[in-house]
Amino acid sequence: MEAAEGAGTGSSLAGLMPEILPHPVLIVDLCGRIDFVNRALEEALGVRRDELLGRSLVDVLYRGEKFDTRGRYKSALLETLETGREYRLQTVEVKTVFHRMPKTFLVDTIVLTSPEGEKRGACAVYYDVSRDRRLLKRSVIDRLASVTEHFETIYAFAEAIGARDLYTMGHSEKVAEYARFIADRLGLDAREVEKAYLCGIVHDVGKIGVPENILNKPGPLSPEEFQQITHHPSMGAGILSHISWLEDVVPVVMSHHERYDGSGYPRGLRGEEIPLLSRILAVADAFDAMTSDRSYRRALPLSVAVNELRRGAGSQFDPLVVEAFLSMLDDYEGGGG
Repeated sequence: MEAAEGAGTGSSLAGLMPEILPHPVLIVDLCGRIDFVNRALEEALGVRRDELLGRSLVDVLYRGEKFDTRGRYKSALLETLETGREYRLQTVEVKTVFHRMPKTFLVDTIVLTSPEGEKRGACAVYYDVSRDRRLLKRSVIDRLASVTEHFETIYAFAEAIGARDLYTMGHSEKVAEYARFIADRLGLDAREVEKAYLCGIVHDVGKIGVPENILNKPGPLSPEEFQQITHHPSMGAGILSHISWLEDVVPVVMSHHERYDGSGYPRGLRGEEIPLLSRILAVADAFDAMTSDRSYRRALPLSVAVNELRRGAGSQFDPLVVEAFLSMLDDYEGGGG
């Protein structure tokens, strides 16, 4: 992709084509300053281009931090600019100073050059996985590829659950993302971080055994109906136990509704008797449930969800996991991309 001179909206690198593309486009110059954003990026991130243009990519989206705690580039676009490594459909989280949580995209990056081959900057084209289930599937495959070769089977579990529970379509993927963020914040090694994501994808597989009229009931559950819901961790663990390469996931799924004070189900485990990844899933699951529309209520405001997590720390939730998640939310006010 070669840059066109003098075209576009106030950009020396962007031509007309990036402006009319249906996908978000971001271009930086040789100094890493944001040189161009198109309308699709404004709409996808809920920002105005005049809030971004001319500003340092690292400063405006990453609070001045180029690398994460593991020494990896936070931005695929910046890595392309500085190293020349180009990406094709790489899964990334794009964050801004205007949002608490990131959005997941697939991204293509490319070095921009003049007709003479001189480097002029770098360009990223983003594909919003939340708008296309095929892209979402590709994103899940990217996440799971380092953990297992059987990611197609795992994704099928998430699809099967989402097809039955209309109000939680995409819930497993969001829980998986949150769980991965928390595990990374807690300093777990790379394999455990990706396992946290894997557990999030399959954590509700046991809901396959719960009648749809209960899953999608618009009002409160009766005691008998709630009792049926409480069986889904055990049913999920039972299903997964027949798959040898998921043996490490089984106890995590079994325990994701245990409570830190011992009042959860199915076994009444407490504190560190509960696997750490289960304690992580409990926070991720609760947060997404509170901030998503459900059959029985609309999504709660973020402030209410945050207060509920704080209130439940030490009783429903591991307080260290809650602290890690809330500190992550605070960080994401500063963004990334």
